[in-house]
Amino acid sequence: MRTRLGLLLLAIAAAILPVRAANAAAYILIDVRSGAVLAADNAHQVWYPASLAKLMTAHLAFRALEAGALRLTSPVVVSANAAAEPPSKMGYRAGTILTVDNALKMMLVKSANDIAMAVGETIGGSEAGFVALMNAEARRLGMVSTEFRNPNGLPQSGQVTTARDLAVLARAIILEHPQYRHYFGYTAILAGGTAMPSQNDLLERYPGATGMKTGFICSSGYNLVASAERQGRGLIAVVLGATSSEERARIAASLLDQGFLARGAFPQAVDTFMGASPTPTPADLRSVVCADGLPPDGNIEAGSDDPNSSLGPRVSIMQPIQVSTGGADAQMPAIAFGVPIPRPRPAGPLIYSPAAPIPLAPDFALRP
Repeated sequence: MRTRLGLLLLAIAAAILPVRAANAAAYILIDVRSGAVLAADNAHQVWYPASLAKLMTAHLAFRALEAGALRLTSPVVVSANAAAEPPSKMGYRAGTILTVDNALKMMLVKSANDIAMAVGETIGGSEAGFVALMNAEARRLGMVSTEFRNPNGLPQSGQVTTARDLAVLARAIILEHPQYRHYFGYTAILAGGTAMPSQNDLLERYPGATGMKTGFICSSGYNLVASAERQGRGLIAVVLGATSSEERARIAASLLDQGFLARGAFPQAVDTFMGASPTPTPADLRSVVCADGLPPDGNIEAGSDDPNSSLGPRVSIMQPIQVSTGGADAQMPAIAFGVPIPRPRPAGPLIYSPAAPIPLAPDFALRP
């Protein structure tokens, strides 16, 4: 009986173990509530974040809103510095004013680099001031291998992160700012009659997908932070260095599928899941992913709607969300530029325990 039970457990574990993501440089899968690491491969390798840096920009905007330093109707002004950012962008002239609400939608759905810069300058007083806030918050969250250089993730020397650190950030956003999670779930915005879709293919093609963010520059390849919920259980998958938009979505969907099958009191939590990067600098995928003449820099992406994809056809359709310029308050709320936004935070790492233990699936664990 013991032998048969052992073989059964091994068979179950084999059925849910993630296949090594050969076309991704790194991945990690975590449970949102407990922080348990369900699967990981190369999760401590430093990598270029690309537009995933906008997750930190959004996180700091949410903190400013919660602290009363901003309102959703507060003005965000597109400076000359912001207007000069390369695509992907909205392309507004310097001096254009929009609300924080519309700016967040443009930044997270269109992945607009100019708007991310404008949001950062609004909160930090300057690009440099906001970058200082980004890095201070990264240290506070325990993102030990991350360094930010700008609010939008455009290529800049020294700007790196890891799959593990991004999972820490994504989890903090979900747990600390539940009232703002809808910003990550919009599939398209409508600006001046033009629909601008999100590049997160999972939103309409993966049952239970709740959102998060994509990122691409030639050097990083295709990156994705994806969140999903089923039967009250939330998961986060981070995929870095895929060779196409379709590939990163397929890998994330596969990880999430297998994670929802997994049950266990997993021993490793993402907060304490530490390790050194195997190499001191990220690999450069430019010759692989931009060999056919994709934009030389910037984070312009091509979405995928291939009906033969492993993700399958679209499972839901959401209408674009209308955005516009103008409509902002006449004045900004009081905000202390250049200093961390005041709000009480836990003294140590963010650790959340599940309400009840889940039966163990012993071999669903970290992959080498």
